[in-house]
Amino acid sequence: MSIDGVIARLYLAYNAHDAAAVAALYAPDATHEDIAQGKPKHGPDEIAAGLGRFFSWFPDAHWAPQHHAIGASGVAAVSYLLTATLKRQFGPIAPRDQAVSLRGVHMLQIRDGLIRRSEDYWDAATFQRQLNHVHERRAE
Repeated sequence: MSIDGVIARLYLAYNAHDAAAVAALYAPDATHEDIAQGKPKHGPDEIAAGLGRFFSWFPDAHWAPQHHAIGASGVAAVSYLLTATLKRQFGPIAPRDQAVSLRGVHMLQIRDGLIRRSEDYWDAATFQRQLNHVHERRAE
């Protein structure tokens, strides 16, 4: 599968909330790291489990790829906009339908049609600020 094909299938699987389909795009010894968290996941099973948790917190999560660039060595950079709504307890943060709109970049090392390593870069401070935002209701 081409690098463009892997990228297209990755975002289709993300937006279908199909963690198993995402995991199938990764090599058996692959790693994924959310750089803002600094906790790598090793292998397709850990990657799928992490996504499953994310989908449970944000059941309407949607990634909109914006631009991508592919290097000669099989490294791709994909900028995206993630939109989602918190619907389940997220650590100490109670769900109050907080809207998340977060820009990020995936760096993907793809070889032989499989993702060998992925890194997800996003702003943790923006994410935290959006989750802690309380909607004020006006008395009518």
